[in-house]
Amino acid sequence: MKSTVFKLIWFEFPLTKAVYAYLAYSNPVKVNNSLLPVSLLLLIIGFITCTVSIILSKKIYKKSFYENKIVKTFFCKPNSDEKTTIFGLFAAMLGLAETAALFGFVQYIITGNLIVGIILFAFCFIAWLFNYPKAIENGGKLD
Repeated sequence: MKSTVFKLIWFEFPLTKAVYAYLAYSNPVKVNNSLLPVSLLLLIIGFITCTVSIILSKKIYKKSFYENKIVKTFFCKPNSDEKTTIFGLFAAMLGLAETAALFGFVQYIITGNLIVGIILFAFCFIAWLFNYPKAIENGGKLD
């Protein structure tokens, strides 16, 4: 995988958030900022997924992490190279960040709580910033 592919995917990531924002804006929902259990549950899950994404965003480029048996078992094919494994991990970390924005959108449509939706979108963008593609450990490059 070329580093340009990683960066292209990273730069295009906010497009889905723009789609969520447009759909929320175009769907007339009565704003109700009371904290319902559904809003609280989705807020907690979104916060946890973004925190995991931020914590693991630095580790996915370290050889000791991506050659771990657990990572090899769940995130890559048996004989895949390191760049393919890192790409799978990179996509998974972006996916974890994406869940916060998706949960924010869904809970806004269900409950009308705009504040929780904005908080979840903010978590998503913070996790997105932390997931900027980096070079592989030991001076290697993604190119």
